[in-house]
Amino acid sequence: MNREHFGMSAAAILLAALIYFVADLDKILAILVPALFHELGHVFTLRLLGLRISGFRAELKGLCIRYSGYTGALGHALAAAAGPLWGLIYAMAASLLASRYGSTWLELSAGVSLLLSLFNLLPALPLDGGRILYALSSPFFGEAAANKLVNISSLTVGTALLILGIYLMFKGCGLALALAAVWLLAYTGTEHRAFRPREII
Repeated sequence: MNREHFGMSAAAILLAALIYFVADLDKILAILVPALFHELGHVFTLRLLGLRISGFRAELKGLCIRYSGYTGALGHALAAAAGPLWGLIYAMAASLLASRYGSTWLELSAGVSLLLSLFNLLPALPLDGGRILYALSSPFFGEAAANKLVNISSLTVGTALLILGIYLMFKGCGLALALAAVWLLAYTGTEHRAFRPREII
């Protein structure tokens, strides 16, 4: 990797500070380790495909990896899918080790990794699933139609999650899913203008 740069938005800094003050170190590491495996999956696959990583930027939507070089639609889809795949592999390995050694931290980390990986596979931007959908549909329908398809899918997924999240909230299951849905819907209105096919999170 040559001449890569790393940036961090103000929103990402504020979120990191908030997490630091409200969560203990064990919980922070239980989130960071799966996130590291997720990003390593992207990086390893991009390099395997012969693509050049041009920069990293921490934003409110996650750690964005920008890359350049030539690969087909399948290559873009594989690069996006690699993060959740590595996350699922980590979740299985951590779960097995947690059972063997009775580690509550590994059990928590495995659960976090599983949830993050499955959530990331949803066909909605800015998630990896939305980028996979775009990469696989653009060769058949063209970029404009693929962009429209992904935005419709993002709106549908976000709305469905919001309804489910509100239902679960009234059932006493917490705010997490509803907040995740609001986060997705907030990007649905802007991502079609800012969407970069050569960027993954």
